[in-house]
Amino acid sequence: MTSMTKAELRERAQTNRSSLRVDHGRICAGLEHFLAGLTLVSSQRRWVVTFAAMPGEPDLAGLVDRPNIGSLALTRTPEEGRVLSVHPADAERELHRWGYSQPVSGAPIVPDADIAVVLVPGLAFDRQGGRLGFGAGFYDRFLSRLGPDVMRVGVSDGFIVAEVPTDDHDVAMTHLATEAGVMALPLDGKHE
Repeated sequence: MTSMTKAELRERAQTNRSSLRVDHGRICAGLEHFLAGLTLVSSQRRWVVTFAAMPGEPDLAGLVDRPNIGSLALTRTPEEGRVLSVHPADAERELHRWGYSQPVSGAPIVPDADIAVVLVPGLAFDRQGGRLGFGAGFYDRFLSRLGPDVMRVGVSDGFIVAEVPTDDHDVAMTHLATEAGVMALPLDGKHE
């Protein structure tokens, strides 16, 4: 059992984030290698969902226009409510009030049933697949809508802890992407 609450771990992660030097290019290269090895285009589930980075998050813009990773989609955070929608990455964009570019309201929707992989941002991850977000629950709601066969890849800036406190509604990651590459979870201790 962890001794930190989610709020305490969030504060620690945000403080730590300001001192990290993340090689976004290495994270993108590792994700590209991993995604290129999957056979997404031969099945109905072919969309890879990514995110537009908020300040301090790993920037995955380097994945755009990589034809060997499948069809790329982006999440859209609504101005009201807490339900993410998913749209083709080449959809028209607008600036969200939190400082990132996202698909405009009314952009074509990617159906949940067509999603194969979701790249998930987080403040902290653990070796068992636990993820700590900012606390609004956008991604947990989104991931809970998807089938169990959808890969959930936590994209880490390197802040990996022994244990992330979790609640019943939290959705575990199946993989973790870092500067070292993409690893299946849970980790066995050999990837430190």
